[in-house]
Amino acid sequence: MTLHLLKLLLLTILFTGCGYQFQGSGTVLPDDVRKIYIPTVENLTAEARITNYMTEAIRERFERFGVITVVEKSDIADATLNIEIRSLDREARSVTSGTDTVLQYETVALLWGDLRRTDGRILWRNPAMRVTKSFGATGQTVVTSSSDFAQSGIDSQTLASLSDIEVSRGQEQEALLDLSEEVAKFIYDDSVAPDF
Repeated sequence: MTLHLLKLLLLTILFTGCGYQFQGSGTVLPDDVRKIYIPTVENLTAEARITNYMTEAIRERFERFGVITVVEKSDIADATLNIEIRSLDREARSVTSGTDTVLQYETVALLWGDLRRTDGRILWRNPAMRVTKSFGATGQTVVTSSSDFAQSGIDSQTLASLSDIEVSRGQEQEALLDLSEEVAKFIYDDSVAPDF
């Protein structure tokens, strides 16, 4: 047996022996809860875009690992996941000293959620979720070497030609999408994923 295969065998024994599982391979939910209905996120804020962003991100996160099946109707589900966006605020995070120009904003979402069996019994509840995401408000504050910028599809030349308002709007939309992904990850990890 080669040294490489021996190491692989030892790692396999070690991980299975200590109960380690890769993400998506298990759940803390009871065995009879495998189909979840996820209705449209309830949005109590004035930011209409976040409703679809967050609903889709949560559904995709639950579908990704294949442990839970997301169904389209509540009458065929074992449980329903309800999420409510209570507030979504944009706060100045950094400001220039001379002109009070905002360089960076932080978007803060406060949410409530629960996962209930069809008979109403609660499987999971978190009444005080808080998730944040920062974004640049001017072209000078966008870090062009960041992974967020690389995924945006804009090159440095195009960025330089945009006004600060255009940059801020684009960055805000990306922040809302990223915030939705963070919320989805948090909810999945908190409600379904096993603790290691």
